[in-house]
Amino acid sequence: MLACGSLLLSCVIVAGMATQTALAEIAAPAATRVADNEKEPGAAVQVLETRKSSHEAKDLPVPQLVLPDDLAKKIGQKIWLNETGGKIDAITSWSANEEFASLGIGHFIWFPVGKWLPFEESFPALLEFMRKKNVRLPAWLDQTQIPANPWTSRAEFRKNANSPQMKELRQFLLDTVAEQTQFMVARAQGAMEKILKTTPDGTERDHLVLQFTRVVRASENFYPLIDYINFKGEGTNPNEAAMDRETGRRQGWGLKQVLLKMNGDASDPKAVRAEFADAAQFVLQQRVRNLPSNRVFEVGWLRRVATYHRPIADSESSPKRALRKSLRVTAAQ
Repeated sequence: MLACGSLLLSCVIVAGMATQTALAEIAAPAATRVADNEKEPGAAVQVLETRKSSHEAKDLPVPQLVLPDDLAKKIGQKIWLNETGGKIDAITSWSANEEFASLGIGHFIWFPVGKWLPFEESFPALLEFMRKKNVRLPAWLDQTQIPANPWTSRAEFRKNANSPQMKELRQFLLDTVAEQTQFMVARAQGAMEKILKTTPDGTERDHLVLQFTRVVRASENFYPLIDYINFKGEGTNPNEAAMDRETGRRQGWGLKQVLLKMNGDASDPKAVRAEFADAAQFVLQQRVRNLPSNRVFEVGWLRRVATYHRPIADSESSPKRALRKSLRVTAAQ
């Protein structure tokens, strides 16, 4: 689920010969980067020609992400496992600790009618994305402006769990797992453009691009980036931040804050993934300190970011296996 915010940023000085070498690497021709990826066993991802942020012509180039459909589906299944344990019924849910419904494999947020919350609402954006891809939406959702959640409370949502409308919604989400995954990939693709637009400081911008590029190159399927953005957002929404009681500064918890926390320049994939996971853990624990009511989520959050340490194929629990098990249990009920 998404909960992202902005942080009053501190200036990060990128210095030293090692960092200069790393900066030179990310400005290298795309063909070189693709060749490097192809040397990695099992690599099935390409990093296409990089582009410069439209914000400032002198920016370092940002790598563009491309995922084959089969690998995108695999990542989608893993994120589904992260969000719901792969449970079919949980594809439409409303947590007791939240004021909105969470739908689909990524638990995309959907606000009730007349409700405004300081989070980025992602379910309407998902439906707009699908509509552009010519996916047929349920008639009651296929309106010029995507409607608000018709169930105004968790109690009403649960009461209607087996209503015709809810069943139609659930089946629609089960039938569009691939499209939901591509939506998450598209969001990850545009993340750095969004982040750089909120970062005026040139040195800080270079730092963000450098760390983003390190993570891209260290995770051949981009799973840590795609999952964290879906999980906690880009970190650019000023409403999604909390006040640090000691410093008086508002601190966010999205990808931007994680990348700012990273300071390494090593290229070893295992080391980079570990640094990203550790930075994500720090940012989330900082959120819990600033918002003590979030402590109930802490164990699950930390368990989730710990999966970033290893490639998706090395995970102990296979999302596909969990999904098959869930389907068998549902069929037996």
